[in-house]
Amino acid sequence: MPDGRPDIEVLEFFRSAAFQSLSQGSQESYAPDIQLFLSFLSVQDLDWRAATFEHLADYEFWRRRDHQNPHPVGAAKFARDLAAIKKFYDWQQWRGNVAVSPVARHKPSEAGDSDSTRLQPSAVRSVQLKWLTPRAYKRWRDVGLGGYCGDGRRDATWRGRNDGRNLAFAEALWSSGLRLREGGTLVLAEVPSVDTQVRYAKARVGQAVAKGRSRDFWISAAAIKSIDNYVISTRAAAIARAQSEGRYAALTEIRIVDTVDKHRRVHYTTRDGTTGTVPLDSLDAKDRLNYYITTDDGLEPWMVWLSEAGMPLPYRTWETIFATANKRCQTLEVDIHCYPHMLRHSFALRMLVTLIYAHERKMGITPAERREYRHIFGDPWVLVQTLLGHANLETTRNCYLEPVSGLQGDLFLNDDAAENASIGDFITHIAAAAPGIVDTEEQ
Repeated sequence: MPDGRPDIEVLEFFRSAAFQSLSQGSQESYAPDIQLFLSFLSVQDLDWRAATFEHLADYEFWRRRDHQNPHPVGAAKFARDLAAIKKFYDWQQWRGNVAVSPVARHKPSEAGDSDSTRLQPSAVRSVQLKWLTPRAYKRWRDVGLGGYCGDGRRDATWRGRNDGRNLAFAEALWSSGLRLREGGTLVLAEVPSVDTQVRYAKARVGQAVAKGRSRDFWISAAAIKSIDNYVISTRAAAIARAQSEGRYAALTEIRIVDTVDKHRRVHYTTRDGTTGTVPLDSLDAKDRLNYYITTDDGLEPWMVWLSEAGMPLPYRTWETIFATANKRCQTLEVDIHCYPHMLRHSFALRMLVTLIYAHERKMGITPAERREYRHIFGDPWVLVQTLLGHANLETTRNCYLEPVSGLQGDLFLNDDAAENASIGDFITHIAAAAPGIVDTEEQ
């Protein structure tokens, strides 16, 4: 509270099942969003219990459009603010601490929209969703993470010491569609072995780092090889340095993995010799930082991605690494930027285009046979939903319908002219008409 006393009713929300049931990523983003709104009210001597829709509208103006705000936000960020504030006030109303939520949805306007709907930014989708074509991704990867110049030549001044790690991580997200937290917290036991007989291998995301539930994912054999190369080179070198400097020996609060059984239970031993068992699905991003394995050379972290010092890399660090890559591209006048979730979007777009292409053009079957195929194997949208781990098909459609909305009609109308076109050609074709897809000229 402004007078320095703890506000018990606010603190109780963060201990509630309503907040604790959110994913770790949602908790980490909702808490500061709620704090900022309560602070906005506090500096005006307004008690949050008395906040009305008008106060929320003032906040929306200050947050997005007020010239006196040094850090205004876009539509997508304010949509998240609104979701966090609604979650907070819905719970407080249920507890009886407020009579009406300022984000109440039962007050229709003359146009038929609720107050909160009028505050919901209309441009969220176009702001949130960005895709990269395969050639744009490769150019961003090579320049931003790989040490190449904009013209394709190797940069003689490049001193990147983590190229293998960074390139392997980008390839992992690009080929699998994993979320940042999912891909950034992988442990060695979750990376499948390379099978030369398949292009994609199946693995599983732990429930505590996934968004709501454990699920299968598929990752390309090429990405697995990149990870394996990183493990035996850059990662091994970082571990050797840490071992020689005694970094692991100094750790006391760690768990050493003995085995992972067929039921995905982790059997471990602590430093004092105590043994225990914990489900792999229950290990969240923070837990995974403290699990180690023993090899012939000694202790090493169980997590795949490590810092130069040989310590487990917190997954949020990748946001800084991608931001640095974006700055490098900007400096070299390569007009492409990327953040981790864009690789997930791009994966989904590639898979969707590939599946639609297969259904509509390359199967050589009649419409009746195509309907039967879809009945047996599923609609392309359902398959992409499975690959992304979306619980609701509408989430998949809402995210990825816009850039492919005319694709099936185009395939039908221009069938002969596009007979020899590739998947990459179709994505390039879509990029020309969809402003959210970033493409680049052929080098």
